[in-house]
Amino acid sequence: MIPHELIREFERQMKAMKIGNTPLRRLQKIERLLGTRRLHIKLEGENPTGTHKDRMALLLTLSGEKEGYDTIAAATCGNYGASLLRVCDKLGMQCRIYIPTEYEGTRNAEIADAGGKIVHIQGDYENAITTCIRECAANKWYDASPGGKNNELGIYAYTFIAKEMAQALGGQPDWVSVPVGNGTALAGVWQGFQSMGMKPRMLGTSNNNAAVRGMVMGRDAPVAVSDMTLTHVNDPLAGNFLPDAEDAIRAMIDSKGRGMEISDEEMVDAAKMLLEEERLDILPASASALAGIRHLETKTHTFVLVATARGDLLETR
Repeated sequence: MIPHELIREFERQMKAMKIGNTPLRRLQKIERLLGTRRLHIKLEGENPTGTHKDRMALLLTLSGEKEGYDTIAAATCGNYGASLLRVCDKLGMQCRIYIPTEYEGTRNAEIADAGGKIVHIQGDYENAITTCIRECAANKWYDASPGGKNNELGIYAYTFIAKEMAQALGGQPDWVSVPVGNGTALAGVWQGFQSMGMKPRMLGTSNNNAAVRGMVMGRDAPVAVSDMTLTHVNDPLAGNFLPDAEDAIRAMIDSKGRGMEISDEEMVDAAKMLLEEERLDILPASASALAGIRHLETKTHTFVLVATARGDLLETR
């Protein structure tokens, strides 16, 4: 159970820091092109650092502060680190960011210029997370890594995306399409709808991602992508080690939704469509949510795609 006082403080600080309450916009031009009845986009790139990660960063930092920690640490490939740094600065906390060397799409320069402590970890994302967890235990820092011991808070932070959607729509959509990286955002959005007694079908979109590969293969567990190829386009979503993969898969299964693999070319095409038709600059990996909707056979429902990052950022993890 998450303490009520922590939830109240989270809601208060979201307003103070202008996190959340992101726009829900109807895509009428793309509706006509795709032949869909109603199509909306939730613009999470309107958060202060340009991604949905600000929500999770705020709740975990507040939790650390209330538990008496003075340092927040987390493993990230870029955006989450930028979010944590901003929140920690606002709350007067220290921040340490563990970044794996194998990922190119980071925000290292921005984090360093703003005074964040970056710890470069040789290898992959999994190694960065395990190193962070170990050093947090040794130094009594608060572990804010995705999928760590505080992952319940990370998932809960994203329930507000669903609540804001339902309020703006006046009810539930039929389908919600969410890009899948760690799986935390999709799991949180589903949990948010469940808490309101709503059950839209969840569509998880990705590329070179073990959770989505498992869904595509008809499994109820992640399936490692043996031929994984990382590119600047799929980097934000790709991975075999995904902290909240099982929660994301369960959300897709329980909602009678789907997982869908989207190619780099389709991600880029979807981003171009959003820019040319709706004048929205969305990161290609984030635009995979639109590409997924294009592949659905049904067109007679209300669809919402969650754009997790705006287009001038390098990645969404």
